[in-house]
Amino acid sequence: MSLLIVPIDYSANAEKALDAALLLAQQTGSQVELLHVIDLTAFSGMPKILEMVMNDRKDEEANLKNLALERIAALGIEPGIRWRVKLIYTTENFFDGIIKRFKQAKAKLVVMGTHGVTGLVDKIFGSNTANLIGKAKVPVLAIPPQWSPSTLLKLSVCVTPEQVSRHGKLASKWGDWFKCETEAFYITALPFTGQGAKSPIPLKIVPSPIETPLYEDLVEFSKGLKNEALLMFVHERSFFKKIIDYSITEKVAGLIEIPLLALPVRK
Repeated sequence: MSLLIVPIDYSANAEKALDAALLLAQQTGSQVELLHVIDLTAFSGMPKILEMVMNDRKDEEANLKNLALERIAALGIEPGIRWRVKLIYTTENFFDGIIKRFKQAKAKLVVMGTHGVTGLVDKIFGSNTANLIGKAKVPVLAIPPQWSPSTLLKLSVCVTPEQVSRHGKLASKWGDWFKCETEAFYITALPFTGQGAKSPIPLKIVPSPIETPLYEDLVEFSKGLKNEALLMFVHERSFFKKIIDYSITEKVAGLIEIPLLALPVRK
């Protein structure tokens, strides 16, 4: 059985991600884990407060369980769906804590909510979800705040001809796991017939003005789509490159209004 990990911070974004994970679990027969990461470094030098935090474990677990039951009832999901809660007390950073838990539990996917790019700080440093995507260590399904809970029916795969030849089978496997239709598309401003691109999944060409950045094309492409998710491939970049430039996938995660599935691949 596949495991979906949902990091919970009790925000509206986390609740939206939990809704998506529960619906996806119902669709795929997976299990959902509500993961709450508690950073103990925040209580360094405060032993009494640290002790209180550690003693609140049962209350914290109860809060997570109540949240799961509340969302299951609100979505009208079958009572038999499998879910569990997990608390992690760590001195590692937030992202490493999630990645470590993902590998330890042999999970399939991390589902996280985004809050969009709303200000200068977000544009410079990004959201937790965008930063996790940028690490390119685990598959991430990013859920935007505008998304309305719905069953996924189609996976639209953003590719170049090289990517569809190299990673098309991977995209097809994810489409099969989601139990939905899978279609690849290539956005280009140049004439392209699709010849020479060996694609294991259907490939369509989407024309674009030359002056338009790809991430803007993707945002425009996704407008008005329902019951769909966008799949993009992401690979790890150098620390210096991360500082000077956001990846296209990270930019798109903060701007589109449909779920984004970011899959780590090798260059």
